[in-house]
Amino acid sequence: MQGYILLSHGSKVKESNDASKNVLKELKKSLKNVELAFLELAEPDFQSAVKSLKEAGVTHIKVLPLFLAPGKHVREDVPHLCETFSKEYEIEISVLEHIGANDGYVKLIKDILEQK
Repeated sequence: MQGYILLSHGSKVKESNDASKNVLKELKKSLKNVELAFLELAEPDFQSAVKSLKEAGVTHIKVLPLFLAPGKHVREDVPHLCETFSKEYEIEISVLEHIGANDGYVKLIKDILEQK
């Protein structure tokens, strides 16, 4: 069974974390087995999200890094987390391209800019 983790950076600013939680809330209306995790500064952390999905019977997790650019977190930290917890929880975890690399993201920006 497939599961998903939206991986956000996390912030000391509550409203920033709440924005990510609102995205999760909307996605859960139409998508099963999706969790949110924060890399730092907020909860739940990545391990908690993996554990929750594993307990729900998920056998493969796809991680979507909610980052605009391929910085250190995307290139190093996220793959390291996935490898570590894949072994610890004996579950397959793969990383999708960060959201900024998606063609749909560019289209979204274009649509916003072209609005009256």
